[in-house]
Amino acid sequence: MSPARQMMVAIALVYLFLLGSADLLHAQPLERVRIAYSPGGLISFPLILTKEKRIFQTEGLDIELIIMRPELGVKALLPGDLQYNFFAGTTINAAVLGLPVKVVMVTNDRPLYSLMVRPQIQSLKDLKGKRLGVASLTAGESLLSRRLLKDAGIDADREMTMIVIGNTPERINALSAGGVDATTVSVPVDFQAEQLGLKRLVFIGEALEVISGGIGVASRMIKEQPGQIKRLIRALLKGMAYGKSHREEMISLLMAKWKLDRERAGKTWELTARTWAERGTASDSAVLLSVQAAQELLKEKKEIPLTQVVDFSFARQAFEELGQK
Repeated sequence: MSPARQMMVAIALVYLFLLGSADLLHAQPLERVRIAYSPGGLISFPLILTKEKRIFQTEGLDIELIIMRPELGVKALLPGDLQYNFFAGTTINAAVLGLPVKVVMVTNDRPLYSLMVRPQIQSLKDLKGKRLGVASLTAGESLLSRRLLKDAGIDADREMTMIVIGNTPERINALSAGGVDATTVSVPVDFQAEQLGLKRLVFIGEALEVISGGIGVASRMIKEQPGQIKRLIRALLKGMAYGKSHREEMISLLMAKWKLDRERAGKTWELTARTWAERGTASDSAVLLSVQAAQELLKEKKEIPLTQVVDFSFARQAFEELGQK
């Protein structure tokens, strides 16, 4: 067992101990915190899990989850309409443009996407000269696909035909009908595609490190509420540690919240768990790739220091403190 995994088990035990004192915590006034998020995808799983298990309360926090579009979820940080968002990618985009926001915790340091292909495609090399279906030329899945192919030695813009199709159902239909040879879809949609006879060529979460999920804050919060930020991160680390050590419960939660059957929920959990950042941070290479993706999307050419977009000091402190208990 790796040191990080041992730490995750220790954190889960800390949570179980603290949960036993939940009644005492209820006697204390909880601090109200508002977090913007999007409920559809699995990136929000750590947030939902931590709230469902009442783990935020062990850190004295009463969490209000607010459904909001990512762009609004970033803008609302600035006047203080909400304290946090769960839109790491959009927060990084805003930081690259110079807005005073930062990502302070990463929950997913690998993407929850799969590259799906027609059955006859055997490797990434086979895609040279083929057709790649994308939602748009600037969509997140398009950027991931092109980076994956670039690492395999294929320049998708020059050595493939990029076909803009739109939403996921249309791209899957096009792939099934032979209109394109490959497209990238999120988990668990990839399992639906497999049932149609399509092939998962690559689970991109195994191939690329890039920030996919995490907590964004206004830069002023770092100065004004450092204790609250750390407590929020501590709670999420406890929740993720609990999830890693309670597989069957996580499958049941996926079935209940995301309406998956048991087989798909089990497979989805296995892929989802691989993308969770156990320490609440991301490597410099993952941050750099996220910044480069933002620069490509925003046509921003100036050099961006990584410290302009992330501050992992609170996550490092929280992880170390939990491991000492």
